[in-house]
Amino acid sequence: MKQNMHFTMKRVLYLLSIAFFLFSCSGHKEKDYSSLPPELATLTKNIDKSPKDAELYYLRAQYYYNQKQIEDAQKDILQSIKLDPNQSKYYVTLSDVYFAQRKTDDTEEMLEKAISMDPKNNEARLKLAELYFHLKMYDFCNKTLDEALKLQNHNPKAHLIRAFSLKDQGDTVGAIRMLQLAIDQNPKEVKAFLELGYIFQQKHDPLAISYYKNALAVEPKNTEIRYNMAMMLQEMGQYEAAVEEYKNIIAIDPNHKAALHNIGYIYLIYEQKYEEAVAFFTKAIEVDPEFVNAVCNRALAFEELEQYENARQDYLYSRQLSENFEPAIQGLNRLDKIQKRQ
Repeated sequence: MKQNMHFTMKRVLYLLSIAFFLFSCSGHKEKDYSSLPPELATLTKNIDKSPKDAELYYLRAQYYYNQKQIEDAQKDILQSIKLDPNQSKYYVTLSDVYFAQRKTDDTEEMLEKAISMDPKNNEARLKLAELYFHLKMYDFCNKTLDEALKLQNHNPKAHLIRAFSLKDQGDTVGAIRMLQLAIDQNPKEVKAFLELGYIFQQKHDPLAISYYKNALAVEPKNTEIRYNMAMMLQEMGQYEAAVEEYKNIIAIDPNHKAALHNIGYIYLIYEQKYEEAVAFFTKAIEVDPEFVNAVCNRALAFEELEQYENARQDYLYSRQLSENFEPAIQGLNRLDKIQKRQ
């Protein structure tokens, strides 16, 4: 009997030890990161392994900021500063977060703190100059840019910011000079090429095309650049080239409603390809059912095809979208006259 009891106790203790082991394993089960994007998963895993490493929170804050997850970015960068308050770059990232939240006073304070901690932090100075430009504080902007250029003469971003500032103040000639200087220092400065394209396009100068082409050599999938170039070609009467460029845009972004509409417009107004025009206007309307210009222009294409009922429906819909839309009112008046003659 005692032997049986002894055997039973040993079995109970064995089972308890197994249960304790299983419980311990389940209590320290490794976290599952599979639901996170790969980059975020790696960053989070590293933080979980080293929760007192300020640099890891800084890196994840930058990830969140780039993903426009501003609150998460703020939480992480504040943790970086808490763990290591002596890194000026952390305050620069916090300034980005504050700027995204439109907290301009806090943005300025963080950038000034970063500069006071590290007087050679040119990134902070350029961001501060950019802030002053956005606030239209042009004197402060110029002063800060001068300081940045003293530290680093080869500074295309400084010239770019000054160009925008000069243009904002009406000095187009000075802006062009600064933009060209930015390109001289950085032949891949897309923003400078794009802005030069804007300026010369407003002057109806074909030189805009060459600047857009230079920008596209750097960023061939930039639909903003391609759209501007297509518009310039259209304004110059180069309709076939414009259509080709609009189609390049659609190949990159099939839902680019303006490119779809403009192909339809060229077919309608300049090439009298009315059925093709209807097809492109329809695609634009599928992207945006309230795109009143596309609806009204499709009505005009239907009118040219003598599909008057379809035209009337689209003109009426245009007026639902914009009651006093003059092209739709004129179109309905024409249809009424046609109906009276029939």
